[in-house]
Amino acid sequence: MLRPDSKIANILTKIADMFILSFYWLIGSLLIVTFIPSCCALYQCASKVLRHDAGKLTQEFFKTWKNSMRQGIVLSIFCMIFGVILYAMKIFYESQGVETNLGKVYFVCVLVFAFLFLCVLYYLIPVITRFSVTLSGAFRLSLYFGSKNLFTMIPLIITFLGAVALVYVIPYAILFIPGFYAWFWALPVEKSFRKYIMNDLPNPEEHEGMWYMEE
Repeated sequence: MLRPDSKIANILTKIADMFILSFYWLIGSLLIVTFIPSCCALYQCASKVLRHDAGKLTQEFFKTWKNSMRQGIVLSIFCMIFGVILYAMKIFYESQGVETNLGKVYFVCVLVFAFLFLCVLYYLIPVITRFSVTLSGAFRLSLYFGSKNLFTMIPLIITFLGAVALVYVIPYAILFIPGFYAWFWALPVEKSFRKYIMNDLPNPEEHEGMWYMEE
């Protein structure tokens, strides 16, 4: 019989929490315009509850989901518009012929814009959950973090695309992959946040003892 405080029991608990968190994220994203609030709640729970054992999963998820609703809906609509633009560019370069010079230029443009968008979004969602800033301030902070960590983000984005591909091939994987990837996602982001708080904020001592300052 497993002891509640054993390593195996702790691992099994984390895995179960990842399933629950993925389910909450899926339910919270059903309205589409609540996709970003769900991603904010997903990240918050992964970084706070799963990584630092602070707070309760269900309570933290829906609290963050509700608190990020106003900014999150705006960003969800922005993401949809950006996605439509990228898709229109894809249709256009295909209509020009993928082997033509113009088609190749548009193909590269789609890849570059998609990559830059993911780089910004990668930090934008955590920034909304952690800092009390306006949307424009959140974008500026996201660009700051993205530019500081551009090369380290490449393997993380590749991993993200791999996770998306896995869900595409095995749809049931969506019941686990979001929670697992968010746990992985939080590691480099939290490291960047701690560095920013200690080196760039005027009063870093105000954050001492907070769960997000722990390694």
